[in-house]
Amino acid sequence: MTERLDRIEAILERTAQRAEANTIAIEANATAREADRVAIAATIEADRVAREADRVAMDQLRSTVNSLVQVVEIHQLNHEATQRNFEGIVTELREIRTEIRGLRTESQRILEYLFGRQENGES
Repeated sequence: MTERLDRIEAILERTAQRAEANTIAIEANATAREADRVAIAATIEADRVAREADRVAMDQLRSTVNSLVQVVEIHQLNHEATQRNFEGIVTELREIRTEIRGLRTESQRILEYLFGRQENGES
């Protein structure tokens, strides 16, 4: 019977050792799970912060784009006004050129008339 008790004691000792090893493994798993949970929570928080930063950046980008669109619209209106002014100036220059031609022709006729009278002895 002593032999049997010795075997039972050995089995109980191995079982106790396995139980202790299992307890250590369970505690290690629990610690690892907690570390994983903390890491996941940190990752989630980092993602939330990054999304918020992205949202702020997108809002700023939208605002900048809207401002640029307004600037372009103003420049377009200014360009159209400048174009109209330019076309008006070109029209005025053509009219002035026509008047100058007329004045040149009239001056030429006056000169011809005056020189013609002088050549004929008229004063």
